[in-house]
Amino acid sequence: MKAVLAIISALSVAALAPAALATEGALPKDQAITLAFTESTARCAADGGTLILPEEDPASAVDLTGDGTADDWIIFEAGAFCGPNLGFLGGSGGNAIHAVVGKSLSSWFGGSWVIQDVVFAPEGEALPSKRVLLLAVHGSVCDSYGAAPCIIASAWDGERMISYTPYLGEDDSGKN
Repeated sequence: MKAVLAIISALSVAALAPAALATEGALPKDQAITLAFTESTARCAADGGTLILPEEDPASAVDLTGDGTADDWIIFEAGAFCGPNLGFLGGSGGNAIHAVVGKSLSSWFGGSWVIQDVVFAPEGEALPSKRVLLLAVHGSVCDSYGAAPCIIASAWDGERMISYTPYLGEDDSGKN
């Protein structure tokens, strides 16, 4: 229940931002992929391996800013492999999912993602729709078990993707 309230709270704050917050300098697909895989490439090299990108195209052109152009990117690391014998990246908590808007990079671990336009109507007055990235993540993020439905909502604020995740381990009374 706390996780649901946190998502509603985050979306309410995000809804107050302007509807379309475009960025300058959208990256071409190959540069967005390079930016997104920088950390995984370094981590794999530090372990003595070489990162092999997934066979399937990891990049999806999307509109995360709400400006009407699909010049932002979601890069999904599913299928990336640290070779020659170190294994696939990711696990039961999913894989890295990266949002690239301009030169801004935001990353999460999750199993899937979807983009929705959300409209809030406080006191009957509809606010402009807000583009929201919804990420299905491991249940432990919501202080539950692995397969429990747990969603992170994130929105572009003009500079970065923002979301709210409460501190886990304490209930409203401050007790564990």
